[in-house]
Amino acid sequence: MIRILLLCFIISMFSGCGGCGKSGEQNEHEQVEQGEGAEAVLHLKEESQRLVGLEVSKVRKTPYFSSLKVVGEIAQETEKVFHVTASQPGFLKLFLKQVGETVEKGTPLCVIQIKTDETIEVVSPAHGIVFAQYVKAGEKVDSLTSIMTVTDTDLLRVSFNVYEKDIAGIQLGEKVIVESVAYPDKEFEGEIVFVSPSVDTETRAIKIRGDVKNEEHLLKFGMFVSGEIISGRDEKYLSVPTQAVQTIDNEEVVFIKTGNEEFVIRKIKVKAEAKEKVFIEDVPSYGENSQLKEGDEVVAKGSFLLKSELLKGELEGE
Repeated sequence: MIRILLLCFIISMFSGCGGCGKSGEQNEHEQVEQGEGAEAVLHLKEESQRLVGLEVSKVRKTPYFSSLKVVGEIAQETEKVFHVTASQPGFLKLFLKQVGETVEKGTPLCVIQIKTDETIEVVSPAHGIVFAQYVKAGEKVDSLTSIMTVTDTDLLRVSFNVYEKDIAGIQLGEKVIVESVAYPDKEFEGEIVFVSPSVDTETRAIKIRGDVKNEEHLLKFGMFVSGEIISGRDEKYLSVPTQAVQTIDNEEVVFIKTGNEEFVIRKIKVKAEAKEKVFIEDVPSYGENSQLKEGDEVVAKGSFLLKSELLKGELEGE
């Protein structure tokens, strides 16, 4: 609530006295200039910039990548399933680990009584989670009896459906970021390991699969997830934060900070959007004053407020 009131206060400072009727009067905190053939210039006091939390970010040349948002499902099983058996016939005396517990290779799992008053311990064949128990204390076991299973869920398989129009940019080994509604602030990294050679005749979708890291064992079998497939390239393009880009008169623009209290508008052409980043097409046809340069400071947080003031200034001018 305090932040909303503060924002209202700053906007009121931008707007000035709407009912004064003094067309030539200039607001103390904000001013829009438009010279002949020149860029629109906005002025904003440093104190006002601090109050609205305005932040700038430098334009950088970074390796280009595109992203594709998908939805999918964690597989119901994993390939790393280990069946635990007894090396000698006997009777199950007791379990030392229960279903759901994490174990390491060599961890004792259960005790087998092989002769009168003689017992042996059966240990885990691998790192993983105790997934199931199949016998009860007192039941007979031997080398063919599956006493329990240990499943390694550090790496899980996830399946996605991708439509024909998007499949061209997806290759094996590309990065995939997986998210779950159960952990909204958590990202799980993985990579594409399979692209189906056929299209589903009913959905017209292509099945792809990825292996996703799950060392904390948060993801579960059968869980629905959303994902983002990241396709990398060798070329480098100018990039800015997503929130820095605004649309004015159907053209995409950013605001460049050219002085402590001065900002100018620059037209851009967006090549692609990725996670929290926008890549800019480096096309000289926009003209010298319309081009972004590496090292320019663009307004990220607060760019929408500058857009609002620019439009308000143009309307008042009309």
